[in-house]
Amino acid sequence: MLSYRGLTVIYRLHAMTVTDHTPPAAVSTGVRRWPVDPEHGLLRLSVILTFVGGSILSYIVFTLLFPQGDGGAVNLLGVAVAIGIAMLLTRAVEGGLKRRWPSGRVFEIDGSTIRLTGKGMPTEIDGAQHVNVLTWRFTISRRTRVPKGWFVVALALVQNDLYLPVYTFMSPDEFNSLRLNSHFSTLAPAKQKDKGDLRLAGQQRRLRTAEYARWNDGGELSNDHFIEALDALGREFPAWMISE
Repeated sequence: MLSYRGLTVIYRLHAMTVTDHTPPAAVSTGVRRWPVDPEHGLLRLSVILTFVGGSILSYIVFTLLFPQGDGGAVNLLGVAVAIGIAMLLTRAVEGGLKRRWPSGRVFEIDGSTIRLTGKGMPTEIDGAQHVNVLTWRFTISRRTRVPKGWFVVALALVQNDLYLPVYTFMSPDEFNSLRLNSHFSTLAPAKQKDKGDLRLAGQQRRLRTAEYARWNDGGELSNDHFIEALDALGREFPAWMISE
């Protein structure tokens, strides 16, 4: 029987091959809106359960059709076939769920208001007032649902101690082609000691505070939607948004 860790590894490998079915950003008069958290927790749980159920059912059917005949021995061919069928089934189910089961959270620009909705009360920033912009990145050091070595690329809008963070995942090549990549400072590990540069130490403290906000309440955007959001913020709020 596969362990939970083994199932998780198989799912992650499968997820890397699934076509991105993120819904397109909705556009209405005066409003730009992007769906947030395309692979939310309940969706990922459903995908894992689909894989587990598909594997078990496929194995049972295979062993009934092609009994091994030597008692309780595990039918290794049946295991391999069951996993293959389950991966195909999971891929189809995941694609459908991504199209039809959004998280319900959105990042939107509505006139001068920038808003992240979803968890409780929406977070709102008044774009007509001054906004501090923090941008950072760090390397994923262990394999999760995205490959090791990719970047978390994040943006936080800060106003009156209120943080509105959004982020995406990018490969090194994708990040290098990002038009504003020079603005995304590298977030140093928390355990790394500052080396006497007070300006750099202050910057890192601000970025760690923003990263804490991202970890707790940040909205994940697809790669394309993150780039679209950067461009839209630059067009709508050139007074304070980062630019080339």
